[in-house]
Amino acid sequence: SESGGGCELDQQAPQRGAGARSGDIAMAGFGGGMPGGMPGGMGGLEGLLGGLLGGGGGLDGIWDNPMIGNIAFHPSQVEPTHLGATTGPIRDGTFDVSGGDKVSYRFYVPSDTAALKAVVYFFHGNAEVCTAMDDVADMLHCQGAALLSIDYRGYSWGTGTPSLTKLCGDAEFCFMQSHALLDAAGCGSARKVVHGRSIGATCAVHLASKFGGKIHGLIIDSGLMSIKGLPMVQMMGPMLFAQQPGMFQMLQEPFDTLGKLASVSCPTLIMHGDKDEIVPYAQATQCHERCAAPDKKLQSWPGAGHNNVSVMYGDGWKQEIQTLLEQAVAFSCDFPAGALVEAHSLSTAALNGTQGRVLGPQGAERIRVQFADGEKALKPSNLKIIVEQGVEDFPVGADVEAHSLSVAELNGVRGKVMGIAGTDRVRVEFPAPHGEKALKPANLKLVNRLGG
Repeated sequence: SESGGGCELDQQAPQRGAGARSGDIAMAGFGGGMPGGMPGGMGGLEGLLGGLLGGGGGLDGIWDNPMIGNIAFHPSQVEPTHLGATTGPIRDGTFDVSGGDKVSYRFYVPSDTAALKAVVYFFHGNAEVCTAMDDVADMLHCQGAALLSIDYRGYSWGTGTPSLTKLCGDAEFCFMQSHALLDAAGCGSARKVVHGRSIGATCAVHLASKFGGKIHGLIIDSGLMSIKGLPMVQMMGPMLFAQQPGMFQMLQEPFDTLGKLASVSCPTLIMHGDKDEIVPYAQATQCHERCAAPDKKLQSWPGAGHNNVSVMYGDGWKQEIQTLLEQAVAFSCDFPAGALVEAHSLSTAALNGTQGRVLGPQGAERIRVQFADGEKALKPSNLKIIVEQGVEDFPVGADVEAHSLSVAELNGVRGKVMGIAGTDRVRVEFPAPHGEKALKPANLKLVNRLGG
């Protein structure tokens, strides 16, 4: 471990490329004394609790406290070897995230992109780096897939400080910006699979639940579902809050990963060692139970811990991923989570013509939809998709026209797309005196996709 005497958590494979790490820690710093050399005993615990609650934000701010961040993340710096490359098998770069920080990535591209079937987005454990995936990339290339390995803030050549509460939002930023990267490599139309290992599972599940229409497969690999459910946190939490025992129960999870599984519809593979000493196997069974995907599998690795699955079951691990990729290529979903739908042909006439948002599947025959008056589970034959434009429908350089804005003088004005702002707005440069604006796709009409 690099700090606080914590135990190493993720050692999925020996030397996987430049910058390969010896492990991954995911809150395991609780396992060997107190952070920063703080003495044990009740005095040390009270000091830690005082530091956490005194860091701003009270109970809700605990997950953002630097003490927690130092335990949860163990970043290391790695220099890029192919920064800015637009050709070749390895391409290094960064994605922009909130606050001006950058998240590094390594894109492994097979030589024959014409035969490419899928792109795997990989989110690693918290003491690994995006460059340590050479052997996995080779394996995926043989299966007709590219690999986009993505870091967290402050890892490799990225900037900023990693944060639990920013983890999922950063994954969104990276995913949205990745479309241009894939298009430039000639694999923009390939199926997209998200693969999360350990703490990276939080990012993978988040993307699969948020972008159901664009994600075709989900792999949860020794995945963290609940920080509060980690043995070390369960041991230390009640001790930290001994004077106010109810506070630990009140403390909310920073991710709600288990809750998000209800919105997952794509084929899902959950793999976990049944002797995992860091993330208990029970979290894998909870994941499988809560996942709404009709096509899901829980693969147990008997006798394996958190860090030795690939050593004990390398061939089986590869075979399971290959099968999931095949399922992802064949997968289609007419009603992904988040889609706008309209009900029709129902015996309850008052609901016909009503629009709502898809929440996720309910079994294999019904779709859960949130309407204004509550949630309903309807058959696909009683739903119609309402097509909406997203930020990805407005490529950089395209000519657009603004409409339906409260600022009337901008309606009808044409501008040029400059990029994406956040995850749900498009940056457009309008002629003077308007300048650059960040508008929702609903307020833009595509005039010329290629620009002019």
